[in-house]
Amino acid sequence: MEDAFAVAQVTNLPLQVFGYLQDEQYWQSLKRSYPQAQVEYKGFLPTAEFQQALGQCQALIMTHKWVEAFGRVAVEALACGVPVISYDRGGLKEIVETGKTGFLVTPDDMPALATAVEKISAIDRSHCRQVAESRYSLPAYGDRLEQWFTDVMNFYQ
Repeated sequence: MEDAFAVAQVTNLPLQVFGYLQDEQYWQSLKRSYPQAQVEYKGFLPTAEFQQALGQCQALIMTHKWVEAFGRVAVEALACGVPVISYDRGGLKEIVETGKTGFLVTPDDMPALATAVEKISAIDRSHCRQVAESRYSLPAYGDRLEQWFTDVMNFYQ
């Protein structure tokens, strides 16, 4: 979360943080370390409220320090028409298309992260939504599963 605070301070743009606050001391240390960052903790919201709030955001920023296997929240953001800015590691490489649904940034590269934030308005939000529907909706999963079963059946005939 530290990099998100840092980019909020550098770009002078507001940052909203959602979810459970697991470490109050860490949160307070970030607020002290980045006093100019406009950060608001929104808490853990019910799904409908979260989707409404997320849909109002300019972007979802994922500055994880570990390898994120899939990144469901990125798909949720795209479904809300919100582009994703993420470090280029783990499963997010398969979700985010740089320049189309957001930006993948070299991990820990703060200037590149700030540049991605500044360029985010160029992303077509309706395209983000369309990508989420075409790849991650239940009908899309169902179609792929049906095709997989067909392929398996054809292989063994």
